[in-house]
Amino acid sequence: MNQNFRTIITFLFFIAGITIVIVTIVFVVKEKKRAHVIQDEIYALEQEKKQYEHENVDLEDKIAYLKSEQSYEKEAKKLNYKKPGEQVVIIQRTPNTFEENDKDNDSETEEKNINHYQVWLNYFF
Repeated sequence: MNQNFRTIITFLFFIAGITIVIVTIVFVVKEKKRAHVIQDEIYALEQEKKQYEHENVDLEDKIAYLKSEQSYEKEAKKLNYKKPGEQVVIIQRTPNTFEENDKDNDSETEEKNINHYQVWLNYFF
């Protein structure tokens, strides 16, 4: 009986050892997966941070431009303001040759809408 008792105790310790090893492996695998997910999130947040830094630099450049004298002058020109001592010249537009060419192209497109047989009739008669 002493031999059977030792065999049973040894078998129970063996099963307990295997169980502890399996549980440890399961926890290690779960922790590795969790660490991988966290690492992916960190990488995504770093990429987002770089994007925001780039946008921040662009916005700082825009702010610097809008604070400059050039932007004030440009906006004043849009509102038809002038500087003291500045002379304003108004130039009236005349029809361009481009507009005349557009009219010629319109007549050509009207001719293209004519049926095929009418084109031949116009050609011969």
